[in-house]
Amino acid sequence: MSTFQLIVVSLFVGFIVVGVGVFALFGGAFGGGGTGAVTIWGTTTQEQVDYLLDSMRSVDNSLQDVHYVEQKSERYEQTLLNAMAAGTGPDLFLITQEQLGAFGDKVVPIPFGTVSQSQFLSSYVDEGQLFLTPQGSLALPFAIDPLVMYWNRDIFAAAGIAQAPRYWSEFTAQNGLPAKINAYANSQITRSTVALGVWNNIDHAKAILSTLFMQAGEPVTARNAQGALMTVFGTAGSGGGSAAESALRFYTEFANPSKTTYSWNRSLPRSSDAFAGGTLAVYFGFASEFNNIAQQNPNLRFGVAQVPQLQGGGAQLTYGVLTGLAIPRSAKNIQGAAVVAQKLTGPVAAGVMVAQSGMPSARRDVPQSTASSAAADVFARSALVARGWVDPNQAATDAVFKTMIESVISGASEPTQAVSEAAQEFVRLLPQSF
Repeated sequence: MSTFQLIVVSLFVGFIVVGVGVFALFGGAFGGGGTGAVTIWGTTTQEQVDYLLDSMRSVDNSLQDVHYVEQKSERYEQTLLNAMAAGTGPDLFLITQEQLGAFGDKVVPIPFGTVSQSQFLSSYVDEGQLFLTPQGSLALPFAIDPLVMYWNRDIFAAAGIAQAPRYWSEFTAQNGLPAKINAYANSQITRSTVALGVWNNIDHAKAILSTLFMQAGEPVTARNAQGALMTVFGTAGSGGGSAAESALRFYTEFANPSKTTYSWNRSLPRSSDAFAGGTLAVYFGFASEFNNIAQQNPNLRFGVAQVPQLQGGGAQLTYGVLTGLAIPRSAKNIQGAAVVAQKLTGPVAAGVMVAQSGMPSARRDVPQSTASSAAADVFARSALVARGWVDPNQAATDAVFKTMIESVISGASEPTQAVSEAAQEFVRLLPQSF
């Protein structure tokens, strides 16, 4: 053969090899009927996932060899990393956007040839886009847990307030909620309006402050056109001040005794315990906490509402913990895992999960009957406006948020300086590999 013919033949052989590889990885699995043995790891309860799998097996025989193993949440990341390194890990694992920093370079992206970008965007809630990269999806959204506002009906009624607050300004207005609700004994707070302002005894302080940042137009991280993660924190705003600075100032003023908003301090119990005990009027917690709150105090009369928003502007949103199914590069059955991931994040599985748990669906196309449950209605509406950010390192960013808050309430820094220093830390923490 001539040189030209040899080149052409070589190119065709190369294309065939690549095509076979791609087909073996994804196309072959979706073209076949079975999945083979697939092991899933996660921190969701064994009972919940087993119920889902049993329900799905009744209509889909291909899931007979799919098994779930519940892991302890406190050591989940390290256990996964060790198992992946040793080649003994799962074929699929549950991951949140808060854990993505530890695993972003250790998963097989599901290409758009398998789940198109259009299909992804039309199927899943908006926060699902956190899993998208130019190469495909790092995970398929499995569950969503939005931050909501729990409020004590008896405390509000005693203060002559009929409805839960819709806007943050209701907390800060002259003669606002703290002036009507707070109670004192010997200059000490005995009943608080809202748990905001500090770090150590406020459950979900990072999620609450993230909500304030994002409502003000200040996400913490984003992906550039090439798909690399970058920090965008502290860049929004005008006139020399950032929106993040305003949000941080708002948050910390609830711990300042000289302000009319003063409602909380570090000597009080944890916010979740104070709410369950009836001494806190407003508690910001996740939808998944509803049953636990009711069980802690069966006599507590409380309602659920969406997280307050900025009055007169800004996007309506709340923070959400998004859980997805991801395929590790160390998986023994990548083909089967890809099929199972699609099935367990599909509309049938999502419908089973909604009916079983009462939690909102991570899918847009799953009808949710909320007429008989006011809480479920709030959860569903909150899921649609849930947002988040890809956390490069949970422990490290916890430390950044803690320092940002405590430096302001201690008087060591002004909000401007605290935000600037936090932005520098985020730049240092961001990985370059995913």
